[in-house]
Amino acid sequence: MRRLWRLAAATLAIAACGAPAPGAGEAREANAAVAGSLFAARPDVRRSLPGGVSEVSGLAATADGRLLAHDDERAIVREISLETGAFVKSFAIGAPIEKGDFEGIAVAPGGDVYLTTSAGRLYRFREGENGAQVPFTVVETGLAPLCEVEGLAYHAASDSLIFACKEMLARGRRDEVALYAWSRRDGRLSTTPWRGGPMARFATAAGVEGFHPSSVDIDPATGRIVLLAARERAMVELAPDGAVLSGRRLGGGHPQAEGAAIMPDGALVIADEAPKKVSAQIARYPRQND
Repeated sequence: MRRLWRLAAATLAIAACGAPAPGAGEAREANAAVAGSLFAARPDVRRSLPGGVSEVSGLAATADGRLLAHDDERAIVREISLETGAFVKSFAIGAPIEKGDFEGIAVAPGGDVYLTTSAGRLYRFREGENGAQVPFTVVETGLAPLCEVEGLAYHAASDSLIFACKEMLARGRRDEVALYAWSRRDGRLSTTPWRGGPMARFATAAGVEGFHPSSVDIDPATGRIVLLAARERAMVELAPDGAVLSGRRLGGGHPQAEGAAIMPDGALVIADEAPKKVSAQIARYPRQND
């Protein structure tokens, strides 16, 4: 089994399916301004992922500028080349490979990588080499009765992991957006949302009906919080204190935006799961201001 997994991973690592760069019109629009946003209106790079991979459920950037993504139903992590869309390497969590509804990935200082399920079951592990199956530890955060999780980010100021809730489970809170913090220092979940508020506030900023987060990331330079909503094809940016600073519709170029990662150079990368089992894609939005 291990030998077969290594062979499959090696095959993935050499596959490449880079999409053409945007046309001249889209390249010009990449420098257009979006009110209040850190990021340009249009991407300057789009890449299709190889091998017919249709699901990229979460995305994270490493400190040295590499891009990690994970599958939805199996705990497989892939490093993606932003320049070509190729898989640089693939490794798995567990032997046999862990299975679940995986919804977010985050990288913390010191080399720890975290993967969360929709119930807030948190896996901690280290990066593996291509074809490796790495050991892990698991924490039950206590989020399962509160919400359905669909995003994970690292917050440096508090040394915490931030969980984005797609659906609140309590009947009286269905119209809220909530982010919860889990402290790496004491292993405790915040008893109340770390950030959030009425869903209408986020929906109005993005010009959409409703807002159900599918991904979260935090800009290390400014502390700004970026939230995607795949269902509504929308994005909002929040101040460190949670105030809404900017919102936009993502449009048809993002059929299902499930992952966001802010790179060390300040650019935003968005990953989309693909409809009808065609290849998933990533798109880079350059930084436009601070």
